[in-house]
Amino acid sequence: MAYHLKKSLLGKRFYVAIAIFFILVIILILSYLTFEKIYAHKIYPGIYLGNINLSGYTKAQAKNLLNQKIDYLNQRGLIFRYHNRQATLMPLVASVESDLAYQIINFDVEKTVNQIYNFGRKNNIYYNLNQKIYALLFEKSFRILFVINEEEVKKTLINNFSDLATPAQDAKITYATNQYKPYLAFVVEEEKLGQLIEYDQGIKKLQYQLAKLDDSPIFLSARIDYPEIYKKDCLNIATKAMGILNQSPLSLTYDKDKWEVKQNQLVGWLTLKINKATTTDDKVMVSLHQKTVENFLRESIALEINREAMDAKFEIKNGRVVEFQASHDGLELNPQASFSKIEYELVANKNNQIELVTRELKSIIHTEDINDLGIKEIVGIGESSFAGSPQNRRHNIRIGANTLNGILIKPDEEFSLNKALGEIDKKAGYLPELVIKDNKTTPEYGGGLCQIGTTMFRVALATGLPITMRRNHSYRVFYYEPAGTDATIYNPWPDFKFINNTGHYILIQSRIEGDNLYFDFWGTSDGRVVEQTKPTIYNIVRPGPTKLIETLDLPVGEKKCTERAHNGADTYFDYKVTYADGEVLEKRFSSHYVPWREVCLIGVEELSGEEDKKTATTTEEKIE
Repeated sequence: MAYHLKKSLLGKRFYVAIAIFFILVIILILSYLTFEKIYAHKIYPGIYLGNINLSGYTKAQAKNLLNQKIDYLNQRGLIFRYHNRQATLMPLVASVESDLAYQIINFDVEKTVNQIYNFGRKNNIYYNLNQKIYALLFEKSFRILFVINEEEVKKTLINNFSDLATPAQDAKITYATNQYKPYLAFVVEEEKLGQLIEYDQGIKKLQYQLAKLDDSPIFLSARIDYPEIYKKDCLNIATKAMGILNQSPLSLTYDKDKWEVKQNQLVGWLTLKINKATTTDDKVMVSLHQKTVENFLRESIALEINREAMDAKFEIKNGRVVEFQASHDGLELNPQASFSKIEYELVANKNNQIELVTRELKSIIHTEDINDLGIKEIVGIGESSFAGSPQNRRHNIRIGANTLNGILIKPDEEFSLNKALGEIDKKAGYLPELVIKDNKTTPEYGGGLCQIGTTMFRVALATGLPITMRRNHSYRVFYYEPAGTDATIYNPWPDFKFINNTGHYILIQSRIEGDNLYFDFWGTSDGRVVEQTKPTIYNIVRPGPTKLIETLDLPVGEKKCTERAHNGADTYFDYKVTYADGEVLEKRFSSHYVPWREVCLIGVEELSGEEDKKTATTTEEKIE
């Protein structure tokens, strides 16, 4: 009987255990389903960007939060310090005319938020579950995606701190002239140790902090800079130098042209270099200074040799494609290769008769291609207004439009607007515009070219072409309304790019009618249909109070406002292309505009509250 009782008790415990197990499973399932319902359209718990907890945020809320922090960073700037010197890097460079504005640092908030939101959602259920549990227990940290123009950052740092650095100086050769033989007396000056600021290390610190949206000051460090050439290693320098000078005059030739370099000029080219070919104690040789020689080649010879390659350009007249610029190949002097040849021939081979090195530049679009273009009709038109533009801006718009007029885009070619425009400088006919850098107004070329970028964006959309690179302006500019339909460009980036996927050539035709700029794309229609909604504008944010910056460059008490105030906003529009074969391309173009406060310089006798008088200080003034 005891046996049966024991068996009965074990049976009951088993069923209780089974019941408890299933109850726990049901509780877990219900908990999981409740959890998933709560976070159906939210970021899962335990997810951070740097120190920012994004748990429970919707995509829109997360974007708004990150944009607010980035807007603050854009207004405040990023502080670099070295000893008692402080400098502020502004991620956004603005212009007095509110047009030539470009970002040194560009954050991709939308792509970052999509990555964060998709954590725990994009793989199989077991992998997703593991990710969610990991985030709950240990936290999952993301970094914001961004692009940084390292060259511009380094320029800013050098402009503010270079006078505190002392590069090492190699032992160098100098000479004096006298009336007795030898007429040139050579002396080797002692080398000097230096100290260099670690700009590249500072940029790495900046990138690390930006990834976490950390705006803490960045402290620059320095290192000892050692020379490569020491006086103790310089043996028989005068003899070596005279061995090169005795070969003067140096004769440089190309084709039938000839340029002579006499002794009084050649002596200025001499420099000391490490002799890598020797295994003896003769470590230092006399050779030629590369930068000096290349500058001579560019300034004195290249202009007589260089001939730019020209693509054929076409226009539409009476419904027909006609040529207005014939194609021809180009030629240019190769300064680097020419220097290497001059140095080798003169120093190693003792040869003073040297033919310069050139390279051929091939044109891409040739005159004879005119019959194979397949250009029949207008396939897209883009338009924008530049009413109210000052004279310099109008001039630059016309120059840019004329540069693009007649350009052919090959089938399947990715068109780059920066590449098509080429160098934006005085030589190309552009006029400067004032930008604000280091609390000063500085002339820069490029004002008005965002009118070109915006109009090109609109014609590419109207044609139904895939856009591969586009960035909106940092803040709203009235020339480019409605907001969200603009595209900013600045060399080398951001660029505006698209692909010609029509299967035929596209011919760009530009025209200016009154205050309106037009780009017409001519080609062959393939039956695609384009649909585009009007922009939706939301999250309108008023700018903060006026920012006053003390400066020593203005008379005491004088106030000069350099940047206008702009409301911030977010926008989007939807874009749809339906191809003749039924394939559909859909895309949403989103834009975020920074609320930008007015900035004014005010002249002071002495900068307040700073040990280093090169550092400007700022205050705020309420807008009445």
